[in-house]
Amino acid sequence: MTTLDLSPWPARLSTFLLAALAAASVVYWGLRWTEPVSTPRASSDSSRPNTIDTGRVAQLLGASAAPAGADDATPAVNAAGKYKLIGVIAQVRGNGLGSALIAVDDEKAKPYKVGDRLSDDLVLKSVSARGASLASSLQAPALIELELPPLASIKP
Repeated sequence: MTTLDLSPWPARLSTFLLAALAAASVVYWGLRWTEPVSTPRASSDSSRPNTIDTGRVAQLLGASAAPAGADDATPAVNAAGKYKLIGVIAQVRGNGLGSALIAVDDEKAKPYKVGDRLSDDLVLKSVSARGASLASSLQAPALIELELPPLASIKP
Protein backbone atom coordinates (compact mmCIF):
# COMPACT_ATOMS: atom_id res chain seq x y z
CA MET A 1 0.00 0.00 0.00
CA THR A 2 1.29 3.47 -0.88
CA THR A 3 0.87 6.48 1.24
CA LEU A 4 0.45 10.00 -0.03
CA ASP A 5 3.08 12.50 0.96
CA LEU A 6 1.12 15.53 2.11
CA SER A 7 4.12 17.76 2.80
CA PRO A 8 3.27 21.50 2.91
CA TRP A 9 6.57 22.54 1.27
CA PRO A 10 5.58 22.39 -2.43
CA ALA A 11 2.54 24.60 -1.77
CA ARG A 12 4.62 27.00 0.33
CA LEU A 13 7.37 27.20 -2.31
CA SER A 14 4.95 27.87 -5.20
CA THR A 15 3.11 30.50 -3.11
CA PHE A 16 6.43 32.21 -2.30
CA LEU A 17 7.46 32.22 -5.99
CA LEU A 18 4.12 33.70 -7.08
CA ALA A 19 4.30 36.39 -4.36
CA ALA A 20 7.90 37.25 -5.37
CA LEU A 21 6.87 37.50 -9.02
CA ALA A 22 3.93 39.78 -8.13
CA ALA A 23 6.17 41.99 -5.95
CA ALA A 24 8.78 42.24 -8.73
CA SER A 25 6.07 43.24 -11.19
CA VAL A 26 4.76 45.95 -8.84
CA VAL A 27 8.28 47.33 -8.30
CA TYR A 28 9.04 47.33 -12.05
CA TRP A 29 5.85 49.14 -13.05
CA GLY A 30 6.14 51.52 -10.11
CA LEU A 31 9.60 52.56 -11.29
CA ARG A 32 8.42 52.88 -14.90
CA TRP A 33 5.50 55.05 -13.80
CA THR A 34 7.70 57.51 -11.87
CA GLU A 35 10.34 58.04 -14.57
CA PRO A 36 9.97 61.15 -16.76
CA VAL A 37 8.30 60.77 -20.14
CA SER A 38 10.84 60.82 -22.93
CA THR A 39 10.09 62.95 -25.98
CA PRO A 40 10.66 61.51 -29.43
CA ARG A 41 13.98 62.50 -30.92
CA ALA A 42 14.04 64.51 -34.10
CA SER A 43 15.34 62.66 -37.11
CA SER A 44 17.72 64.09 -39.66
CA ASP A 45 14.84 64.91 -42.07
CA SER A 46 13.31 67.38 -39.61
CA SER A 47 15.36 70.22 -41.11
CA ARG A 48 13.06 70.48 -44.12
CA PRO A 49 9.63 72.01 -43.43
CA ASN A 50 6.48 69.92 -43.67
CA THR A 51 4.40 70.64 -46.72
CA ILE A 52 0.80 71.67 -46.21
CA ASP A 53 -1.86 70.25 -48.48
CA THR A 54 -3.86 73.44 -48.84
CA GLY A 55 -6.48 71.73 -50.99
CA ARG A 56 -7.37 69.30 -48.22
CA VAL A 57 -7.36 72.06 -45.60
CA ALA A 58 -9.65 74.19 -47.74
CA GLN A 59 -12.05 71.27 -48.23
CA LEU A 60 -12.12 70.73 -44.47
CA LEU A 61 -12.93 74.42 -44.02
CA GLY A 62 -15.75 74.28 -46.59
CA ALA A 63 -14.18 75.52 -49.84
CA SER A 64 -15.04 73.90 -53.15
CA ALA A 65 -12.87 71.15 -54.60
CA ALA A 66 -11.96 73.21 -57.71
CA PRO A 67 -8.22 73.72 -58.27
CA ALA A 68 -6.70 77.06 -57.30
CA GLY A 69 -6.02 78.21 -60.87
CA ALA A 70 -9.38 77.13 -62.34
CA ASP A 71 -11.03 80.54 -62.26
CA ASP A 72 -10.67 83.02 -65.12
CA ALA A 73 -9.23 86.13 -63.51
CA THR A 74 -10.12 89.46 -65.04
CA PRO A 75 -8.51 92.78 -64.18
CA ALA A 76 -10.45 94.74 -61.59
CA VAL A 77 -10.73 98.45 -61.07
CA ASN A 78 -10.34 98.22 -57.29
CA ALA A 79 -7.79 95.44 -56.73
CA ALA A 80 -7.83 95.67 -52.92
CA GLY A 81 -11.63 95.31 -52.83
CA LYS A 82 -11.48 92.33 -55.18
CA TYR A 83 -9.67 90.07 -52.69
CA LYS A 84 -10.99 89.04 -49.28
CA LEU A 85 -8.87 87.10 -46.80
CA ILE A 86 -10.88 84.32 -45.13
CA GLY A 87 -8.20 82.42 -43.22
CA VAL A 88 -4.47 81.80 -42.91
CA ILE A 89 -2.15 78.98 -41.97
CA ALA A 90 1.16 80.64 -41.10
CA GLN A 91 4.40 78.86 -40.25
CA VAL A 92 5.38 79.04 -36.56
CA ARG A 93 8.74 80.69 -37.22
CA GLY A 94 7.14 83.67 -38.95
CA ASN A 95 9.20 83.24 -42.12
CA GLY A 96 6.31 84.25 -44.39
CA LEU A 97 5.57 80.72 -45.58
CA GLY A 98 2.18 79.13 -45.28
CA SER A 99 -1.21 79.14 -46.96
CA ALA A 100 -4.21 81.42 -47.19
CA LEU A 101 -7.89 81.08 -48.04
CA ILE A 102 -8.73 84.02 -50.29
CA ALA A 103 -12.04 84.85 -51.95
CA VAL A 104 -11.71 86.57 -55.33
CA ASP A 105 -14.63 88.69 -56.61
CA ASP A 106 -17.08 87.43 -53.94
CA GLU A 107 -16.70 83.81 -55.11
CA LYS A 108 -16.00 80.87 -52.83
CA ALA A 109 -12.65 81.04 -51.07
CA LYS A 110 -9.85 78.96 -52.54
CA PRO A 111 -6.57 77.89 -50.95
CA TYR A 112 -3.31 79.46 -52.09
CA LYS A 113 0.22 78.59 -51.01
CA VAL A 114 2.97 81.21 -50.94
CA GLY A 115 4.06 81.61 -54.56
CA ASP A 116 0.70 80.59 -56.11
CA ARG A 117 -0.89 82.95 -58.67
CA LEU A 118 -4.20 84.58 -57.77
CA SER A 119 -4.49 86.27 -61.16
CA ASP A 120 -2.27 87.04 -64.13
CA ASP A 121 -0.54 89.87 -62.30
CA LEU A 122 -0.62 88.85 -58.60
CA VAL A 123 0.93 86.08 -56.50
CA LEU A 124 0.65 85.32 -52.80
CA LYS A 125 3.94 86.77 -51.54
CA SER A 126 3.80 85.96 -47.81
CA VAL A 127 1.48 84.99 -44.97
CA SER A 128 1.56 86.27 -41.40
CA ALA A 129 -0.47 85.32 -38.33
CA ARG A 130 -3.39 87.61 -39.28
CA GLY A 131 -2.66 88.71 -42.82
CA ALA A 132 -1.34 88.04 -46.31
CA SER A 133 0.64 90.05 -48.86
CA LEU A 134 0.02 90.04 -52.61
CA ALA A 135 2.66 91.18 -55.11
CA SER A 136 3.48 90.91 -58.80
CA SER A 137 6.25 88.39 -57.96
CA LEU A 138 7.86 86.88 -54.88
CA GLN A 139 10.79 89.31 -55.13
CA ALA A 140 8.68 92.44 -55.75
CA PRO A 141 7.36 94.65 -52.94
CA ALA A 142 3.86 93.93 -51.69
CA LEU A 143 1.11 95.65 -53.68
CA ILE A 144 -1.87 94.59 -51.56
CA GLU A 145 -1.96 93.79 -47.84
CA LEU A 146 -4.94 91.67 -46.78
CA GLU A 147 -5.91 91.43 -43.10
CA LEU A 148 -8.33 89.16 -41.28
CA PRO A 149 -11.24 91.00 -39.62
CA PRO A 150 -10.79 91.70 -35.89
CA LEU A 151 -11.87 88.84 -33.65
CA ALA A 152 -14.39 91.04 -31.80
CA SER A 153 -16.35 91.63 -35.02
CA ILE A 154 -16.88 87.92 -35.67
CA LYS A 155 -20.32 86.91 -34.41
CA PRO A 156 -21.28 83.27 -33.77
